Amino acid sequence: MKKLARTLSLVLALMMVFACVAFADDDLGTIYRQHFGADLTELPITTEDITIDVWRGFSSTIMETLADCEVFKKMEELTGVKVNWVYPPVGSETDNFNLRVASNDLPHMFSTPPAYAGGIETAVEDGVYLDYAPYFEQGYTPNLKYLHETYPEIGRDAKQDSGAMICWYMLDYVPSSPWSGLWVRQDLLEKAGLEAPVTVEDWDNMLHVFKDQFGTLLGCNIPQWYGVGTNYQFAATYDAAYGWIAKDGTTAEYGPIQPGYKDFLELLHKWYEEGILDPDFATITDADYQAKMADGTYGAFGSAYGEIGQAKVTGMNKNPEYKLLAVNMPVVTPGQTTHLRQTDFIVRTDYDVLTTRCVDEGIEEVVLRWKDFWYSQTGGDLCSYGPEGVSYEWVDNGNGQEVLKWIYEDTGIIEKGEDKDFWTVYPLFKLHNWGYLRDSTAYEMQPEVWQCISTWGEDGHDWFMPLITPTAEEASDLARIMTDIDTYRTEMTYKFITGQESLDNFDAFVEQIKSQDIEDAMEIQQAALDRYNAR
Repeated sequence: MKKLARTLSLVLALMMVFACVAFADDDLGTIYRQHFGADLTELPITTEDITIDVWRGFSSTIMETLADCEVFKKMEELTGVKVNWVYPPVGSETDNFNLRVASNDLPHMFSTPPAYAGGIETAVEDGVYLDYAPYFEQGYTPNLKYLHETYPEIGRDAKQDSGAMICWYMLDYVPSSPWSGLWVRQDLLEKAGLEAPVTVEDWDNMLHVFKDQFGTLLGCNIPQWYGVGTNYQFAATYDAAYGWIAKDGTTAEYGPIQPGYKDFLELLHKWYEEGILDPDFATITDADYQAKMADGTYGAFGSAYGEIGQAKVTGMNKNPEYKLLAVNMPVVTPGQTTHLRQTDFIVRTDYDVLTTRCVDEGIEEVVLRWKDFWYSQTGGDLCSYGPEGVSYEWVDNGNGQEVLKWIYEDTGIIEKGEDKDFWTVYPLFKLHNWGYLRDSTAYEMQPEVWQCISTWGEDGHDWFMPLITPTAEEASDLARIMTDIDTYRTEMTYKFITGQESLDNFDAFVEQIKSQDIEDAMEIQQAALDRYNAR
């Protein structure tokens, strides 16, 4: 195929065009065909009988094995490379990973592995992970090299400060924008005669009205991936966070020792005492949380847009009036600027890593070219949408533009009329959090999703900690320091909110964290942030 050379300015222009198109009322959610990669892989990659072992945590209610996914069926057909899936026991992924590393029982690729003790550069020093930078320079990964050279963010963020290339990151050529934030039940707002909440005072009034009139609660998770730890739910109101922040983009700070963290805790403690915060917030499972989103328990909650589709299907089956509205981070006073939200970026933290077993068995060239295929235009489209003609097709919209049409129900991947949301069934035909060139718009999204992306995107995120890369020594020291601090932070956060610990002791909480060498950790993070900003 024709190689498509694009400049960053064109990318940004296209993103702006996409944003204007995607949110137009008469064209809601339309996905247009876009080209951001190149096709530099000679297919098939091999005609020899080569099978690679891929380790990945796996649990599914809709398929027995990843081999059932249409992507991998087509990828084997195109590349000639076979995959043997290696699944760690559910719930014991970290233990299994550590055991395999310790016993040198390595797959050829770990997909979304747990954190390596001492950091990923230590994994290279230990002879476990493969630093593919030399192969990148020698031309083994032409598609990835094209992306690095064409889009400056990728070239900056996808390498270690040392220049090592270890992680095969998920690259969003259309940034997925904020995918997690705050939701309220719009139907309840309308019934109560309320406007969407803007200030903390508005939230307080709304939650009490919802509780008194409809018996609903506030859903608020703390560490879960779509909770406070990710979307800064109410913490950002006070310029605080559950984890690290980069104040003004230049200063590394630990969020829980910021003065605003006390204000955040006081707010949630107040709501807990008043019975409007879910009393099970500290122990609730993800599944139960999502069930409460849909069954009417929650009148407001924090969540990712990936959960909204099924919540809406379930909620409307119970109550046809069920309707959701994404809202901005609350402020203390109108006009206040917030600095933290779940952010959007091109180089995502989802990644795969190749291991030295590839070299030991002399198949590194094949495996590198196979993985590089995931970053070609064809490979990226395959991973993003599934196989053309099987899960989707491009159709002319009548104006000479190609738009996406999902056909997975028509081709028998799932039965027509199944009461399942797209986000439940997509693993049958497309990928999500893997290392590949992803079109983050390639999903069947509810109208609420396009609204939430637009709304949450209005909030500031200039204090978000970027993808910094501590050295192996720094990562080891950081892990040693932060293990105990983060445990203490979590324990005390719950105690402060539930009243087991008086907020009069917040200063003692801060002093305890400081006594655990948080300032040393901040120096490490600062050094890494400085190196990142100097790239």
